[in-house]
Order: sequence, then structure tokens, then C-alpha cells
Amino acid sequence: MEFGGTTGHAAMRPEIALSWKRSALSGLEPTSTPSDDPCPDLDKSSRLLQAARPVLDEMEQQIQGTGFCVLLADRDCRIVARLFDGGKLERLIDGAGAVLGSRFGEDCVGTTALGTPLEVRRGVVIHGEEHYLDRFKDLSCYGHPIVHPVTRRVEGILDMTGVASRANPLFAPFLARAAGDIERRLLEGSRVSQQRLVDAFQRVSPQNQMAVTAIGEDILLSNRVALDLLQVSDHATLRGLAADLRPEQSKTVRIRLSSGEPALVRADHVAGTDGGAVFVVRPDRRTSTPIRRGKSPSSSVVERSRSELSRLRETRDPVVISGEPGTGRTTAVRDLAGDRSLVCMDAATIALDGAEAWIDRLLALVAGPSAVLAIEEVQLLPESMLPLVVKMLAADAGPRIVMTSSPLGDLPPGVAGLAGRCPGQVVLPPLRQRTREFADIAQAVLDSVEPGLRLSASALDALIARDWPGNIAELSVVLQAAARGRTSAHLAVADLPDQYRTPPRVSRLAGRERAERQAIVDALQESGGNKVHAAAALGISRSTLYVRMRALDITV
Repeated sequence: MEFGGTTGHAAMRPEIALSWKRSALSGLEPTSTPSDDPCPDLDKSSRLLQAARPVLDEMEQQIQGTGFCVLLADRDCRIVARLFDGGKLERLIDGAGAVLGSRFGEDCVGTTALGTPLEVRRGVVIHGEEHYLDRFKDLSCYGHPIVHPVTRRVEGILDMTGVASRANPLFAPFLARAAGDIERRLLEGSRVSQQRLVDAFQRVSPQNQMAVTAIGEDILLSNRVALDLLQVSDHATLRGLAADLRPEQSKTVRIRLSSGEPALVRADHVAGTDGGAVFVVRPDRRTSTPIRRGKSPSSSVVERSRSELSRLRETRDPVVISGEPGTGRTTAVRDLAGDRSLVCMDAATIALDGAEAWIDRLLALVAGPSAVLAIEEVQLLPESMLPLVVKMLAADAGPRIVMTSSPLGDLPPGVAGLAGRCPGQVVLPPLRQRTREFADIAQAVLDSVEPGLRLSASALDALIARDWPGNIAELSVVLQAAARGRTSAHLAVADLPDQYRTPPRVSRLAGRERAERQAIVDALQESGGNKVHAAAALGISRSTLYVRMRALDITV
């Protein structure tokens, strides 16, 4: 299909051509029928609807006698409100599938004045023939995004539609004014939300000699004790706890502060604050000795890995250390070897050196004086070499064999069998699964780059929001670049490379949502970006996959 050509008799505008291309890449055809199932459980008390309701009431009076309708969609492009001038137009819109609860993103219905403004974050007019799907070509419309004045996040889309070949030029100023009114009401709602958080903080803080802090979407409050006890990385940890709280939930958890001191934290969700929470932090001196500053606190997976490395250091058993690239596999090999002599062979060099030369060098090292021989990236070993490595693992004499590999579940069958012959197995988790200790990992990396340099809270939020396919190695490269170009004693968002200055939406996802997001990302990667295959692998419909991708900020 060609894009940038014509629609009807008019030249296609560039923004429409790009929208058509995105629609086609989503698997749509002009003859497609919307497949999304309307969501019956709309949140009628949502912040968007509360702010929009008075504005919509006024608009409903203003459109009487015009032959137009108004649609409101939320940030997931799901229609949450509709206004009509008469039943005939309502039946036509129903027939087009634009019912309450239906999602009108470009990936579902192609180019429309709901999905396209959400993609480009500005007002867009769509004349009849410019719609991607044939079923909408009798309609013309204009859509305008509703942007929160504080967070600058798109909260919804306001659309005005009529039966015509071209959109009325008055649509744009009419909707721009209405969207502005809703944005002002969203700002007022944010002030109310912040005041509720302040009130909750003031109720708790005077009654405590312990550290008290309150964290909301765009606000952080601390008493004097908290200012002395907590640092930027601790605030990131608490923000993650807040994201895991259900409405009006309270819970107590044990964490390790960036100082290395263990602490008990009581977290209380504050109703009506869009995820705000108040925390009371009490040092827990009954637990184990604090770790040194600069070391990463251990999650359960990391703690198991460290414990296993410590145990295996005292044995001669063959070991396989698995994990994604950049998770620290080579560092773990050095840690395992300790002060014993270590030599390394990298299977990635077989393609450069040739198999015969590589094997000759391997055999020479086996016969040499080194205490530990590491074979890195064993997933790249040709199948013909596997029997030789199996014999080396079973040998009583010679150096201790330590192998590194990609995640065990990704290994070819033969290499998986090789890994299975190692009594010692250490699994290194990817950086994206280490959210609660991310701040300390980042600071430790930064200390190695430039001691004394600190990350700002906003920069930390932006970094946590990333997926980090390159893991700690990628983080190190980013922080080195940021340190070279820094403008102050703290690394700010502006110091980060452009592609890492992302909004912290992902970082505020709850733990369950993070796990769901990662499952979808993994399925999309395994299917080569094919959404139909990914949905089948996940056991959900394609329309549900699109909804969750939008909600969890996943782009392909």
C-alpha cells in the first residue's frame, strides 16, 4: 500500500499519510471491522470525567440543532462519554462502533479524530475520505487532546463529528476552548489532591518522632527526621511502594535504606490523591548489620545469587552463571574466582578465530596452571564442540570450569543439557526486575564514574522508567555520557541522553502491572512484533492486547 498519495481527489496531508502507515502496520485494512469489545466497567468517578462533566453539560446545550455529536475518550482512547443532537446521528455512530467503552486507538480503528490526536498530541481535523477505514468515510471530525497542566500527560481526547465530506472549520476553536476548560478543572482537581495529601501528612507527622514522608504524583513532603534519614534513592523506593498500594490500603514492609541501615516502613494510601501515600519510617536495629554505602541492597533473587556465589566459592564444582547481556556475568565470574588465577575463553570469538584455533587454545588453557577457566557465552558454542566441554566438566584434574550463558530458558537444547551438568547454577536477574534497588545500583555505577556525583530525583525517575535491555552495562554507558555533559553537582534529566529523558509513567506502575507489562514485552519480542501471535501466546484477544499495550505504555 502506498502512503503520501491521494484520498479521493485531494493530495493526502503528511500527518494523514503517517497515520495511515501506522494503521497498516497495526494489521488493519480499509475494509476491516473494529474488533475491540466495549469495556462495560467504566470508572464514572475518574478524574477526567469529574473534570469534564460540567463542560460536557454546557456543550450538550450548545450542539442542539447542529447535527453534530461530541465524544470524549480517556488516555487509553476508550470512549467514556457521548453527546448527540438527535437519535439519527446516535444510531449512525452506534453502527460505526463508537459506543461507550469501545477503544478508538489507531491500532484498533485506524485514522480517526480520537486515535490520531492521541498519537501526535495536538489537534487534528479528519475529513471524510481521510479516515483509514471505509466505514468512517461518511463522517468528518476534529479531535483535540486534553493535556494535564501539571504532568503534561494526555488525559483524554475531545472529538466533534458530523455527517459531511469535510469538517466544519468551527470545530477546532470550539473544542480547543472546551479542552482548555477541562484542563483548568484538572488543575483544580490536582490542587485538591495535593491538599488531601498535605492534610494526611500533617495529621501523622506531629504525632511521630520518627521519619514521616508523603509522596504524591508531583509532590513530596518530609519532616525533619525524614530529611536527615532519607535520601533521593530512598524516595524512589517509597514511590515504588506507593504504586503497589490498593485504594485505602495500609501495609508494613521491611526495606534497606541507601545508607545500608534496615528499616520498617508503614505505608498508608491516601484516598482521593491519585496514588499518594504517607510513610512512617523506623530504623530496624534488630536486624542484621548494615551493609556499606555504595553496595546494592539485595532483593530475594539477588540475595540468592550472592549466597550461591559465596557457597560455590568454597567448592570445585562446575558452575554456570546465566542472565541477559549486561547483568554482570563476567563480574560474577571474577567474584567466584576470588584471588585464584583466572583465564577466560569467549565463544563469541569462534567466528573470528576459527573453530580449530579456538579449540587448540582451549585445550592449552586446560593443561595450563590456571585455577579457574571461564567459558563465556556458551550458547554460541557449535554443537560439535559440546562433547569436548562435557568431558572437561567431568574431568577430575585441570582447572575449575565456570560458564556464562544467556537465560537458561533461551538456550538451545544441546547447550541446555550442558548447563544441566553443572551442580552450581547462578541466575542473575535483569535490571528491569530490580526496581527497588535500582537507585542504589545507579548510584554505585555513578560512584565508579565520578565519586561524589549524585542523581536528582527526576533523573532517577526517568531512568527507572526504562526497560534496560542492555542492563547494568547499558546503565553504565548512559551515566558516563551524562556525567561528561553535566551542568551541576547533581545529574538532572537534562544531562541524560535524549532517548533516556522519558516520562516516569512506567516507573509508577504497580508490581502486578510491571509483571504484566514485562510478559507482554517478552511475548512481542518472541513473536517478532506480530501482535496476533503475541496475543495467542498470552492467551488473550488481539483487542485486549492493544488495550493493555496502551495502558502500560508499550510501543512496538
